[in-house]
Amino acid sequence: MKKNLKIRSTNFEVSIGNVNKNKEEIKKLVKKADEEGVDILSLPELSLTGASLYDGYKDLTNQCEQALYDLIEFSKEHMVFFTVGFPLSYNNKIYNAIALIINGSIATLTTKKNLGVLEKNVFANDMPEDECINAMDGWQDINMNWYTVNGLSIAITIGEDELMTIPRSLAYKAITEAQQEIILNPSAQAKLVLNEDEIINRVKFLSKDITYVYTSAGRGESTTDFVYNGLNIIANNGEIISCATNISSDYIGKYYLNSDTDSLFYKEFTNKRYKIEKFPYLPDYEDRDRYVQDVLDIGAIGLLTRMDHIGVKDVFLGVSGGLDSTMALLILVHAYRKKDLDLSSIHCYTMPAFGTSHKTKSNAFKLCKALGLTLNEIDISESVKIHLRDIGHDGITQDTAYENAQARERTQILFDLANMHNGIVIGTGDLSENMQGFATFNGDQMSNYSLNASLTKTEIRYIVAAIAESTENTELKLVLNEILDTPISPELISQDNGEISQKTEDIIGPYELIDFFIYEHLTYHLSAEEILEDAVSAFSDKYDRQTIRKWVISYFKRFTFSQFKRSTSVDGPNMTGRSFSPRAGFKIASDMSFLSYIEGLDEQ
Repeated sequence: MKKNLKIRSTNFEVSIGNVNKNKEEIKKLVKKADEEGVDILSLPELSLTGASLYDGYKDLTNQCEQALYDLIEFSKEHMVFFTVGFPLSYNNKIYNAIALIINGSIATLTTKKNLGVLEKNVFANDMPEDECINAMDGWQDINMNWYTVNGLSIAITIGEDELMTIPRSLAYKAITEAQQEIILNPSAQAKLVLNEDEIINRVKFLSKDITYVYTSAGRGESTTDFVYNGLNIIANNGEIISCATNISSDYIGKYYLNSDTDSLFYKEFTNKRYKIEKFPYLPDYEDRDRYVQDVLDIGAIGLLTRMDHIGVKDVFLGVSGGLDSTMALLILVHAYRKKDLDLSSIHCYTMPAFGTSHKTKSNAFKLCKALGLTLNEIDISESVKIHLRDIGHDGITQDTAYENAQARERTQILFDLANMHNGIVIGTGDLSENMQGFATFNGDQMSNYSLNASLTKTEIRYIVAAIAESTENTELKLVLNEILDTPISPELISQDNGEISQKTEDIIGPYELIDFFIYEHLTYHLSAEEILEDAVSAFSDKYDRQTIRKWVISYFKRFTFSQFKRSTSVDGPNMTGRSFSPRAGFKIASDMSFLSYIEGLDEQ
């Protein structure tokens, strides 16, 4: 006996926290699916609320319960299996749940087990499955995790449950008695550079001998810390059948009932590394163009989503002629062209003062011209002198107040301009600077949306170099190469004959080391001793052990001393999976002692 089943993976523009609106959107999708002969409809994780609400789920559980009952009643009119993601309240805890609904009832219910760091602040993962079915009235006859009919099993796994040592779908295969299986994986995985291939390969592997449906959150999700691209994948027998972003994926498969049970496949995933490379966070050359495109697209989606949400079209950016503002400007231009917006709404300002060099100022003008933008100049020297005089500073001593007054004056100007013209200020600070606290608190540390926040200086240099090599814009190619050849500097100390005298790497260390430390620290959570050993292994041809040790100590000292700056970091898209966001990234107490990190280094 065989039956054709039409399966659809889709998402919709979710309204964050608006349960009733999302419920109505789900009804429209179910009705459309029924009209088009769809049998199984997979929707994203937390589809009733949105998957980027942070602590907001606690206030929505009652609304979600009522919405769920409404959808169950609605389903009596439509013969479609469909998933609904919602926060489930039970015994004073909240669980990330998925219900599979059909014909006036819940066919199966699943709660998420493998919670991320951020999710653990909101959701629990300890609900016994024999209790879950008592969480709401009328649920006593619900099957947990999968639903089997006539030898066909439809099972649910949620998001990162497939990243457990043994993926949850494989565990189901080991215990279900069904001969044919369909796995639905509603998800809310953020878009990171090059992670689409990783997801596709995982889905291919997990679809051995079954049909596997991956449905991720997309449009409408908050871009506070991440971007969601709405990836929909359907795979069957280890082959990708359909893959699209923010577009429905459909598959019609023939399911033979009462056939022999398929063999099982298991794989243990580990983080074991075999070779210590200098730049493990950079892509292979053949992936370079896609990597650069992903960075530009993630930044563009994050920014455009935020602009649409708050109803602005004008952005304000300080352009120094350095790498960071160049990277932010390239993302801005890509975003505006992507949505066919007028580039005149990108307002660029250079604000020279005591430390500005001829070269960086010249490069700022060349860069804007090459991109078809106008660069406005406001010399802040006099206003800073007046401010320093007003606070009793002699204007000669080049101390912290002297430097920070310039950075804060620039930030004040940009915010005031944005207020005048109903716009937002774009931040340019990168992950390397944020980690080392190498930014002026409430100066360049502050903005409305920070585009470079998860990119290290080395990654930015790599991306700018790739664009310089590939662009057909001769003017842009020339100025990008000039910017790449310019020493990195905050330019806050008076210059020697207009030349750069203050070099960042002389102060905080070589960026190639800092960025290596960041990668090992955030990716593998290694100790200072382990990071030192790996860095010596990777960089022994360039730095001796004592030099690397000095910069490891400096790294952790600056990291702990500057946590208070990161605790007030603004919103920005996480592109690489490495972040110090106070909401969704790696964070410590602002009062933590750096000695706890470097204790073991004293003996080395």
